[in-house]
Amino acid sequence: MQATINIQPVVINREIVQQLLGGISRTTFWRKRQQWEQAGTPFPNRAPGTNPGRGGEQYRYCDVMRFLAAQGLVESTHD
Repeated sequence: MQATINIQPVVINREIVQQLLGGISRTTFWRKRQQWEQAGTPFPNRAPGTNPGRGGEQYRYCDVMRFLAAQGLVESTHD
């Protein structure tokens, strides 16, 4: 019998981030990023060594989830 291993994604694209934020539009996501930057809590940088492909810029999953938890937009799963 083979064991199934569940692995978290390493890189997610902008479209997935928008879905995590409730299905917001690309424009709304851009505006939210501007607001966060002005508030002194900038959205994580794109993952180094990646190019925007289908779905937009790519970000590190762990960075995005930490940011969203810090902003109170998702609940921490480490409790």
